[in-house]
Amino acid sequence: MRKMNRQDIVELMKDVYTSSEAAEYLNISTQRLNQLVHDKRIVPIKKSKSIMLFLKSDLEERKITNVSNIHNETTNGMFDINIPYVRDAILYYTIQQYFNNNDKRTCEFIKQIEASHDFHFRKGLKTNIPLLSSLLNITEKDFYSRYVIVKDSFAKLSDDVILVKKGDDVYSKLLATTKEAPPFLFLKGNVHLLEEKSVCVVGSRNASNDSMEKTERIVKSLIKRNIVVNAGLAKGIDTATHSAALNNGGRTIAVIGTPINQYYPKENKELQIQIEQKGLVVSQFPPCNAVNRWNFPTRNGVMSGISLATIIMEAGETSGALKQADYALKQGRDVLIPQSAIDNSLIQWPKKYVSKGAHAFKTLRNVLEILNKNELLLNLFNSNDMEEVSNVEMD
Repeated sequence: MRKMNRQDIVELMKDVYTSSEAAEYLNISTQRLNQLVHDKRIVPIKKSKSIMLFLKSDLEERKITNVSNIHNETTNGMFDINIPYVRDAILYYTIQQYFNNNDKRTCEFIKQIEASHDFHFRKGLKTNIPLLSSLLNITEKDFYSRYVIVKDSFAKLSDDVILVKKGDDVYSKLLATTKEAPPFLFLKGNVHLLEEKSVCVVGSRNASNDSMEKTERIVKSLIKRNIVVNAGLAKGIDTATHSAALNNGGRTIAVIGTPINQYYPKENKELQIQIEQKGLVVSQFPPCNAVNRWNFPTRNGVMSGISLATIIMEAGETSGALKQADYALKQGRDVLIPQSAIDNSLIQWPKKYVSKGAHAFKTLRNVLEILNKNELLLNLFNSNDMEEVSNVEMD
């Protein structure tokens, strides 16, 4: 076989497309391209955390398929509900309606009937509806009516929403090890960020200017070292975290307390759209569910679960950030608290969490040193990094 020279390789690469080039060629968004790859309807010739490459011939085949396929990229840009695992999710969330939208109770019920009644999601509605209606002590009509409502809510999602199931390659491996890992995640944006090293920076919705400025400094330092920062898209510290990442060329994940197709708070709608385009938005809540107050502390378990550490910049005694600290310590994650908060005689929570194992920090160097002790972040920072930030006060 003749050895390829440089010109041969150049000619060959003309038929190899990057993700952005492939999306442009197919006239779809990069998010939709990610969905197609996840569903194995397009297979890249090379895939890593940072890049995917596609053959032009594969893309041409996809274009031809779209002409005759009723479920193609031109069907009003809506979510494809005919994929088997999406149908599984629709049935799961219909069952969940009868357990007050509680994942733990729903999963326990399903596990029980899988063992006792040979239940399986893929057996079809004709088999499953009579069985489930009987076990839930409801009529078949009632169950089917709820199923249709759930299905219709999924059908209204846009086609850039990516649904992943626990155990999928895209599902966060770190989150999957926790008890708080939901069975499904709804994603918008760069799904590969869930594979990256991530640190959560959160705090009060009514944070002081000083805490907001210090949050920006910490975020700048983390993204400079290629760490993804995440938060919950709330007002205050969370907004400062996301904004600092985006404004400085970093990567950020927003874990929201609403379904993926809703925006909360309203004043952060544009920020959420920016994160969908340049980062990743994550929701554990299906489109059929109403937004409840308990959604927000519940999502803290996911936010902590995808993170190697949580930094709480400022919080009152009843702040939702403390729920994040509870989850983080329970999940064996590092929790970092400013020394100034610990020394504040007006609040008691910092001392409580330090006694449980949280770390205090005074300088940016302290933050990096604490993170550097994490076995998954070990050796991420070198002596030059430390010297550079040694005098940057965080207290």
